[in-house]
Order: sequence, then structure tokens, then C-alpha cells
Amino acid sequence: MRDRWLRLRRQGSILWRLSWAERGWLLQAWLMLHGVALALRWAGFQRVCGWLEHGASGGGETLEDEDQVLIKAQALVRLVGGAAAWSLCRPTCLHRSLTLWWLLRRRGIACELRIGVRKEEGRFEAHAWVERQGMALNDQANVGQDFAPFDTARWSLP
Repeated sequence: MRDRWLRLRRQGSILWRLSWAERGWLLQAWLMLHGVALALRWAGFQRVCGWLEHGASGGGETLEDEDQVLIKAQALVRLVGGAAAWSLCRPTCLHRSLTLWWLLRRRGIACELRIGVRKEEGRFEAHAWVERQGMALNDQANVGQDFAPFDTARWSLP
């Protein structure tokens, strides 16, 4: 019981060190993770991607300096990770990546949702991550070598 209290206290102190804007992003990420999980279950991947893409277009600020863009992107990656740690459900890589992709695009940061597959020990595995200029933001740098990425995250159904 004491360990839980200390962990909660430590996490709370981290929360209070965030700026008000970062707290808002954290709350937005937490809500989006749950919304994306429910939407994927009920509406499917293609519809959810369409909704998120439409909802992210046109908004956000334009950032000029690439260093500033990467700092903001990495901050959002950490906030989505923090939101996932406190999530009521167990967010998958797809939930986290869709949330991050949407948050980045809302802030005017160009990025791509990537989905890749591999066959490992006879099992089919899929993985999702977000890239900016060919660099994985929320995963290992070589994730594209471990998973064969599709050319596009969406495809048309017959």
C-alpha cells in the first residue's frame, strides 16, 4: 500500500511540473486514446482514419524551425505515453499511434501513420507507429526493418 502511495505521489509531482498547455495535451491524449479504442471497435479502421484525418486538417500552428518541431513532437510522444500508462483500457500500438498522429497533425506537424507486418515463428504480427521525414517518432529507429510497412495506411476495400 505504501508503494502505491509513493508511486501516485511521484506521478502527481510530475503532473504538476507540466505547463498548463502540456496538461491540456495530456488530457486530450488520454481522452483520445479511449475515444480511438471505442471508435475502432465500433466503426473500424478505415472510418476512424477518415474521421481523424478530417478532424486534424486545417488546424494547428505552423512551425518553421525543425529543431522546434522535433522538440514539440517528442514532448507529445511522452505525453501520449503518459496518457497510455494511466489509461483505463490497455492501449495498443495502433491506439497510441492514431492518437499521436492526430495530435501532431492538429499542431501543424506533418507526419505519417505507418503500419507494418511480419511473420515471426509462424505467427502473423502487425505494428503501428508514426514517422516524420522517414524517422520513427514513437518507436525504435529501425522499426521499418523489423516490420514491412505498407505503402499507405489506408486501402480501399472491394
